[in-house]
Amino acid sequence: MDTRPIFPSWWRAGALAYTAAGLVCVVSSAAFPDSETAMLAAIAGALPWSLALLTLYLAPGVAQTALLLLAGGWAVNAGFFWWLALRRPAHRLPAQDD
Repeated sequence: MDTRPIFPSWWRAGALAYTAAGLVCVVSSAAFPDSETAMLAAIAGALPWSLALLTLYLAPGVAQTALLLLAGGWAVNAGFFWWLALRRPAHRLPAQDD
């Protein structure tokens, strides 16, 4: 019986790295709103959720809404990575010979 996990432990390291990078990008975008590099990194990391930025109208307060969308996108992606990293391996039944 194969007892190896479906997703190895490096998923946990990847999820932790993605979460840390997300915090850095979102916080730096909030702290330095004029930094194009920080905003581009936050947008790229929050894909595909950051595509919702295309629906925003350019009006006062759009920067705060965009930052909330980016933070939400990073949170959803990080949650998915953590789910992959922490889920238990599926129990595999042994193959039956007919």
